[in-house]
Amino acid sequence: MATILLAEDSSTHAALIRGVLEEDSHRVQCVADGRQAISAMESELPDLVITDLRMPEMNGQELVQEIVHRYPDLPSIVVTARGSESLAVDALAMGAVNFVPKNSIQKLLNHVVRQTMRMAKVDAIYRNFPGRLRRPEFSFRLKNSIQAIEPSVLFVVQAIAATSQMNGAQRIRIGTALASAMLNAICFGNLEIGDEDTIVSRLLSGDPTGVADLRERASQSPYRERTVDLKVSVGKSDTRILVAHSGPGQLTRLTPAPGTPESFELEQCRGLMLMTSFMDNVRFHSGCTEVVMVKSHATSG
Repeated sequence: MATILLAEDSSTHAALIRGVLEEDSHRVQCVADGRQAISAMESELPDLVITDLRMPEMNGQELVQEIVHRYPDLPSIVVTARGSESLAVDALAMGAVNFVPKNSIQKLLNHVVRQTMRMAKVDAIYRNFPGRLRRPEFSFRLKNSIQAIEPSVLFVVQAIAATSQMNGAQRIRIGTALASAMLNAICFGNLEIGDEDTIVSRLLSGDPTGVADLRERASQSPYRERTVDLKVSVGKSDTRILVAHSGPGQLTRLTPAPGTPESFELEQCRGLMLMTSFMDNVRFHSGCTEVVMVKSHATSG
């Protein structure tokens, strides 16, 4: 359970989002704009902020920018509507850790919140660590299983936190980019899941049939022989992450273009937008079966 501050000027949307979050046992405080959100944070700092983009007084972009300035370890998630895609891209560049389209609230929001809060929890363990992990470098060869994603991501976030590089929200952003790359590698690379298949959307919505169908597909030949390689190097000036899969599918797709309304609703495109928004350099190799992501420790976004 998390304490969540929700900034949303539409009472209808606020009630919908609050209801979805409370189904997952979160405690939710609602405010109508960014200025009220800042005032609420001054009284009690939440675990997470979720904000609409178009609001009076102070909009979602300005709120994210203010959170980054005042509370750099506090993660924020933006909720996007059709027509506000460019605002969402800007909010991600400013420091938000994820986004959820309004028409995907019920199937995606709690997944994104759970993922964010798990990363925030492991990151906080080393936030006041009286030491420093020096230049960790490690690699994994992982089974072709969706269950490999969360432990790997949490390990990477915690390792970066132990180096004292960047702030909490920035480390969560790296973890989010990694989770997207791994999801794409497993589902669209190794398992070759197509756009017409609903397995991934059912998986992310918490539908048990999505988990069962994905496991069934992964157990079949030739999918069960495939693996995912993860290599991470945290240096003095940057963090470098490689994700590669052994299947014939692609980690990403370039159509529809990132940032367009259509791309917000396809998980593979959504993942690409998170990777390119949160990392300074993203390079695909070997026919898009491998991605190298680099984050400079000097950058603030």
